[in-house]
Amino acid sequence: MALDQALSRLEIQTNGAGFTRIDGSLSDWIRNTRIQCGVVHLSCLHTSCSLTINENADPRVLLDLAAWMDAIVPQDGAGPLGANGQRRRYLHDDEGNDDMPAHIRTALTQQTLSLSVENGQLLLGTWQAVYLWEHRSAPHRRTIACHLIGEMQTNVRAVADTSTNLQRRNGEKLNELVQAKHVPEAWAEDGGVDTDVDLLIDRLHDIADDPQ
Repeated sequence: MALDQALSRLEIQTNGAGFTRIDGSLSDWIRNTRIQCGVVHLSCLHTSCSLTINENADPRVLLDLAAWMDAIVPQDGAGPLGANGQRRRYLHDDEGNDDMPAHIRTALTQQTLSLSVENGQLLLGTWQAVYLWEHRSAPHRRTIACHLIGEMQTNVRAVADTSTNLQRRNGEKLNELVQAKHVPEAWAEDGGVDTDVDLLIDRLHDIADDPQ
């Protein structure tokens, strides 16, 4: 079976350092592609923000993650410890104290994700969400490349037509089997009382006459 693919770019506006949830926007795009089952690959096209999957219910999880990152990679511009035990300024500080720390934070996290798509939706756990993690202090407009490969939506009408044809074909076979066992004089022999076979045949006739 041939696979289809879709490639697009998702634009995300951040509010500065922190997390912006993006799985809703991704799901909207996936639905529009009509691809039902496959894999979507995400690439963050920047060197100072990253992608992560994490808790979607308790916002304290994201606060704790941010606090941990602040402790590991401070954004004060002072840089790492030198040979003399003193912190030295980062060499790359063209855009401020948060410039090089943002690059280090990106290196410690991830810029790509590959996620499964099932029934036209991202396959995520109950408590999972996809976030863009902004590592710069100021708001930025970020771009994520989204590449989806998978099987397109089945033609619902074709499936319905096939199902209807099979039902009619099976109905015809059933009708033939019942008719083969049907005794035309049985109604009179039973004192004018409809038998189960008579009632079944009447129902089959009704079905056959139904245009649906």
